[in-house]
Amino acid sequence: MSSESQEPTDEDLVERTLAGETAAFDTLARRYGRRVMIVASSFFRQMETREDVAQETFLKAFQSLHTYRRGASFERWLTRIAINAAYDQLRRQKRRGEFMLSELTEDESTWLDEALAGKSIEQFRGSERQEAARALTDRLLDMLGAEDRMAMLLMDRDGYTAAEIGMMLGWSRSKVKVRVFRARRMLNNRLARMLESRSGRT
Repeated sequence: MSSESQEPTDEDLVERTLAGETAAFDTLARRYGRRVMIVASSFFRQMETREDVAQETFLKAFQSLHTYRRGASFERWLTRIAINAAYDQLRRQKRRGEFMLSELTEDESTWLDEALAGKSIEQFRGSERQEAARALTDRLLDMLGAEDRMAMLLMDRDGYTAAEIGMMLGWSRSKVKVRVFRARRMLNNRLARMLESRSGRT
């Protein structure tokens, strides 16, 4: 196969972009657009917000392309930018306060009745009623501050270590651990209160 027919590497496209060939960056955006949307979708359910995060990610990536270290994974570098863009979006959003049981949908209410057996917040997404569980999880997560929510999701859901999260967000490992602990405790406490209230109605 000739070199002309081979796909350009990420590094080739980065070098061409830095040399003034902006079309090369368009190729990178097409190559990793789905990956960035997956990151955005893991934090936000509204398509408009996801698209805003993706747009901000590629804008920041283009502006800071000179900081990309040759030989490193471009996808990993871009993912870190996407996570930070999601974090910035979370900080701009207003945290939701406590909500009443009367606000629950029928499916959420049914799931909560079934959860009286003692399921914890970490088991929500494995529930048979996944959609209702996911919606209820999102309601609870919306009550967390941006830092607590981001730290817990990156560690508990995405499997990043405290050191990796610290590098992505510019935090110390101790701060990451404190934020994750706070988030877990707050969610479990709120879930416990909801279960107690629900139990008291039956």
